[in-house]
Amino acid sequence: MLVSEYFRHLRSVIDACEAITAKEIVEDERSDYLGFFKATLYFHDGAILHVREFVFTRFGVERETYVYHYQDENNNRIFRYDNTEHFPDLPNFPHHKHTPKNVIVSSSPTLEEVLREITQLKR
Repeated sequence: MLVSEYFRHLRSVIDACEAITAKEIVEDERSDYLGFFKATLYFHDGAILHVREFVFTRFGVERETYVYHYQDENNNRIFRYDNTEHFPDLPNFPHHKHTPKNVIVSSSPTLEEVLREITQLKR
């Protein structure tokens, strides 16, 4: 898959989320298969999701690094998923989730899964 196709997919996932009221998106295609996607997504209640993915797409989508940082209108973290290698003792290293009080084991969620989680929190 070309990185431009993957970026188009991410944009369609964002556009399908009705809770998002505004967005800022930066796409940096470094080659046909390598790129950096950055987005700031604004929600009805003032919350913000910061998205960063550095991907290699030649043999499927490999997210070399990712961050999904969700915060409230006062910039307090609600949660943050990332694969930064700073918790080597956690199972499923390097994938983890920051909550307001601690760091827990997590899978490697997709943007679509993160937006679904946010939508469920807003109910």
